[in-house]
Amino acid sequence: MDSTARRTSAAPPAPPVDAADGPASAIDDLLDGLEVDPEESWDAFLGLESLDADLRRSIVDELVAAPASEGVTRLLHLLGASRDGAVRLTARRALGTGDRPVVERPRRVASVPARIDRDPPRVVRSLATAVDGEGAGAVAVASVHGGRTSVAAFLCDVRGGIRDVLGDVRGGRDADVDLFERFPELALGPCVEDAHALATGLLAGSLMLSGRETPPAVREWLDATLGGGFHAGAFLAARPEWAAPSVDSATLAERSWRILEACPGWVDRSTLTYDLAEEITVRERRAAADPLRDAGAYRFLFERRLLHRLELYRRMLLWMAFFWDAAGEPDLSLGAGVLSCQLADPQYAVPSHPFTVALSTRSLHEAQRRLGTAEDPRRR
Repeated sequence: MDSTARRTSAAPPAPPVDAADGPASAIDDLLDGLEVDPEESWDAFLGLESLDADLRRSIVDELVAAPASEGVTRLLHLLGASRDGAVRLTARRALGTGDRPVVERPRRVASVPARIDRDPPRVVRSLATAVDGEGAGAVAVASVHGGRTSVAAFLCDVRGGIRDVLGDVRGGRDADVDLFERFPELALGPCVEDAHALATGLLAGSLMLSGRETPPAVREWLDATLGGGFHAGAFLAARPEWAAPSVDSATLAERSWRILEACPGWVDRSTLTYDLAEEITVRERRAAADPLRDAGAYRFLFERRLLHRLELYRRMLLWMAFFWDAAGEPDLSLGAGVLSCQLADPQYAVPSHPFTVALSTRSLHEAQRRLGTAEDPRRR
């Protein structure tokens, strides 16, 4: 979930914007830093957001009048999602995005209106999906503002945050928006409707994860559906009971299996899993994988594969803990919350942990069942 900034070896960090040197000096330093390394546009954006409003707007006006460059363009895209309405409008006018349609999805995407009103959009519908076996999910939001209804589905994953967006804007204050009609692909798996706190909390956490890698179109649609004041933040607050000091192994095993049964896509489909499944099948004459008899294979799978994906599963469990809490599934929510807390602790990063054993067993059984079929990754 942590984004990594790409820097050239010769590029110094962009200097912070210092009001003491005056706007002229600040803009010169800013332009020099962006020309050397366009990737520093995110740091420059954060620096500008922290300034006094008058100074910030003065610098942005100078930025718009400056010679075009890749770094300047990136910074202007970021400023198009600024919390300062005047800055947003200035940046979008400079880029020509204030009135132009977003063309990434022509069949659905309409122009995103600039938000300069003080009252934020009012969310009228929301939808959040479960995450799949690789941590991908979606959050859809419909809101009304200024005589328009804006609808957007944000495509997320628990490692990289918000990756893409599909959106639509139409006139009128239509609160009866059918999100499944607009985005039928969201109906393919479990979802929670109209839990607005869940939807906005997952989006805030996902935006924190994508950080500077957030696509400009995503920021524009967040602005259109949730308002210019919507910013990145931590996921929803964890429950105290999730950090239970001691839960017996039998209870953890039961909870792990219940979670995996509720999330059938949570299996490891790597070639290593299929190789081990085939080895067990041949050696044991088609007997199903067993954690006691095949302890060596389980340990090998853990050390070579699952150990490096525990953080992925921790985040998937965290997403689902909030999801099931909003869905009225307290037992599943509690189990996912407890397991997510345990996987954050290095002492539980062992092949004998009940969740790891359950995941390994389920993955090996599924691989044994699909050996030699079109779903065997080795055939591809």
